[in-house]
Amino acid sequence: MPNKYQRKITNVRAEWSEQSLKLAIHAVKNEGISVYAASNMYQIPRKTLERRVKNGNDKKGPLGPASIFGEVNESKLASHIINLQEKGFPLTINDVRTIAFKFAEQLNLNHRFNKETEQAGYDWLNLFLNRNKGITLRKSKGVSLARAKAMNRLEVNEYFNLLEKVLLDKNGILTPNRIFNMDETGLQLNNRPGYVLAKKGSKAVSTVTSNEKGETITVIVCCNAEGTFLPPACIMKGKNKKAEFEDGMHSGSILFMSQKSAYITSDIFLEWLKIHFVPRKPAGKVVLLLDGHSTHCNSVEMLEYANQNDIILISMPSHTSHFLQPLDRSVFKSLKTHFYEQCRLWLHQHPNRQIKRSFFGELLNKAWIKAATPGNAISSFKATGVFPFNPAVIPDHAFFEGFADSESQNITEVTTAVQIPVDVNQSIS
Repeated sequence: MPNKYQRKITNVRAEWSEQSLKLAIHAVKNEGISVYAASNMYQIPRKTLERRVKNGNDKKGPLGPASIFGEVNESKLASHIINLQEKGFPLTINDVRTIAFKFAEQLNLNHRFNKETEQAGYDWLNLFLNRNKGITLRKSKGVSLARAKAMNRLEVNEYFNLLEKVLLDKNGILTPNRIFNMDETGLQLNNRPGYVLAKKGSKAVSTVTSNEKGETITVIVCCNAEGTFLPPACIMKGKNKKAEFEDGMHSGSILFMSQKSAYITSDIFLEWLKIHFVPRKPAGKVVLLLDGHSTHCNSVEMLEYANQNDIILISMPSHTSHFLQPLDRSVFKSLKTHFYEQCRLWLHQHPNRQIKRSFFGELLNKAWIKAATPGNAISSFKATGVFPFNPAVIPDHAFFEGFADSESQNITEVTTAVQIPVDVNQSIS
């Protein structure tokens, strides 16, 4: 991409002002003055004035190539970045470059972005920031891993302030059936050795498992503060979906196939919104609480779709999900416990056999019925201060720097926040 155009000293192009252009166009259109006369009167090249009168364009933009997206789409991209930051999803430099590439592909533009890395160049980014003064680079503060495990009180307060502002909206979003939390967790096709009774003094006590390490399948879970769960959505690694993969699954469940891995992607998240969440959400505005995972926010199409369907996305601060995310507090641990218990029972009933994909749906369904209960959902939103809205429910010791090291084993469920890939010294806000 070209660098910013620098006017040469001898260059006399476009020395006319935007005000002169407006007056010249007005004179031609409303006062009957010819383009030739108006060109001489306001010192604007005749061809330029002719073209501007025809197009109705009275804005004087910068010299050099125009933005690849055009003024409207670039403004939409800038608004997307700002909206994400305000909702708790600040994007990094690489995130913006990736979003720009995907946006250009979505619009079918003839761009020169790198198709191997699927990112826009740094030259484009510099020009973009120069044109959009409302966005700037911010240097992030370096935080040691030990300190990062403790929650930042200022960030948590900002999160609750934003949440309160949204929940107390005049449209009445505060009702519990409109407050949702969505997250994903991984389940392995394997049983997990637990505590067993053994002879006192035994040095090694072994338990038979299906595999050394089972295949991981991602389960997308979503529930609201009223206690209602959406049917689970699952992600398996692979290209071709076979009918037996969905055998025994909970009614209404869906299965996504992902060629690279079983982890959620931005495309899967958008598809989940379209075919699974929106058809089940109540009419009107709803709040969807998410963690800061990059797959939840690196798509312009996703944000537009959420806005069009009255979905307000709010992100929790990093390293806070063990206290602030409802699903982490009362659901995931229960789901995993019941799932691996079902795996253990299955192996007892089918000795010398491995747990394969075709058995996953049945095992998950049995665990889901026991874990995805209204009581678990309601208590999870209460424990995180979301509904009833009560920030004071977060204990003071959650903010102590040494808490995570000394008490981590006592937390109901600790889920490490997956951060967007970022140069630790720079981020876009």
